[in-house]
Amino acid sequence: MTINDWWRDHPEERYWMIAPSRGIVGDALSAPKAADTRRFEWSHELVGFTEPGDTLFVWDRTLAVPGIAAWGRVLGPLGEETRRRRGEELPHWRMPLSDVLRLASPITLPSLRRVGSDIVAVRERVESLTDGPVYFPFIGSADSLAPAPAYLTKVPRDLVALLSSRFGFEFAL
Repeated sequence: MTINDWWRDHPEERYWMIAPSRGIVGDALSAPKAADTRRFEWSHELVGFTEPGDTLFVWDRTLAVPGIAAWGRVLGPLGEETRRRRGEELPHWRMPLSDVLRLASPITLPSLRRVGSDIVAVRERVESLTDGPVYFPFIGSADSLAPAPAYLTKVPRDLVALLSSRFGFEFAL
């Protein structure tokens, strides 16, 4: 299996969202590499497609009301490490990160659902222009919007622009 890197020829598409299980990002993105097709997990393989300077948004599911609570930058360079898991040595991607900065006000799931139709419109527009999966950070309809059940997802520039305009944070787009 391979990743559909639809953003490859679009240097402005440099945004990602991580949803760490414990709400803690740490100093690097770290995920198992696919050793064979049985172990292929697209949200893990996306780590290998991040680039130094990319922006990483952090979905914090440990908050009383989960949401996008922080952001940071990908520092690089991309490397590999071996980790022991279930008694087996497994290769992992490792991409160093900056410290994350907390947003003054997290962008909560109820807030996102209030603009859910706009978010779904961005997803549909990207999907209409792309052959294959787009690894969008949110699934569902406007009313049932939820974060994708994935470690790392691709955030299209148009979604960053939408969230920035609706929730008042500034990123150079």
